[in-house]
Amino acid sequence: MDNNKDTDIITNPHDQFFRKSMENKRVAREFLMTHLPADIQRHIDFNMLELQPRSNANAVRRESTVDVLFKTRIANHEAYIYLLLEHQSNPDPMMAFRVLQYTVQAIDQHLRQHKKTKIPLVYPLVVYHGKRPFRHSNDINDLVDAPRPLIDNYFLKPFQLLDLGKIDDEMIKQNTWSGIMEFVLKHIYAHDMLVYLRKIKSILKELDQNEGREYLGIVLQYVINESTLNDHNAFIELIHENLSNETGENIMSLAQIWKAEGELKGKLEGKLEGKLEGKLEGKLETAKNMLAEDCDPVFIVKVTGLTLAEVKAIQQKI
Repeated sequence: MDNNKDTDIITNPHDQFFRKSMENKRVAREFLMTHLPADIQRHIDFNMLELQPRSNANAVRRESTVDVLFKTRIANHEAYIYLLLEHQSNPDPMMAFRVLQYTVQAIDQHLRQHKKTKIPLVYPLVVYHGKRPFRHSNDINDLVDAPRPLIDNYFLKPFQLLDLGKIDDEMIKQNTWSGIMEFVLKHIYAHDMLVYLRKIKSILKELDQNEGREYLGIVLQYVINESTLNDHNAFIELIHENLSNETGENIMSLAQIWKAEGELKGKLEGKLEGKLEGKLEGKLETAKNMLAEDCDPVFIVKVTGLTLAEVKAIQQKI
């Protein structure tokens, strides 16, 4: 194994000693083969051990912890062995959580470097040489403040996925308050959101009549800002027909914004069109003058940016 020189200056004597020792391939190999579990040893390629630079080591480590990260192959897959030398006098009862932090940090660093969608196996091993015996649990589950059955069943287990696209609309509509949120999120990218708003008119009415106007305003604001409504007038009509005057007035203020935006867009398009027409007229006049001076049509094309056909058309007219 080639020695890796760290870019950071190591000042802690424990850090210096442990890390420098692990730079020696024979030391690292013998240490790991002595202390790693036999079942994982069988899958490790010890010839591929590569000590990672300190820049790749964990940013969340404490001064009381020396961390050494080896990259290797375990069962023919790229993996890491994480050694942590804990040398504070009083053992840390949160050590199991810190190990979890270190492990996640090592995985994150790997993903940033390699741009992969698979995470590597990281095996952590803590070496403790503090003055007092280490009597705390090394199981992260023992640190969780909850009934053990819930911890065993749900903590650090596969996450629950709620795919709104796979839930039937009628099922979503069974709930009013959360249902409208789920329904709108599910269909926000539709080609025309108005089609789906018509399907939840009853929910809109219920919220409007049961102290839900403020929440309804949030929902409709999201719909207006993020969805496609092909017919603004039809949307406003839907609101007026199904909701209170107060809610309707709020939507009308949004309609005024739409109208203003449309007018502004028209003015901008008109100005742009006028500028384009002005530029074109200028190019045509330049081409006409150059032709009058018997300039080559190809040269005129280069100067004005007109097409050769346009230049020749001008030439025929004059």
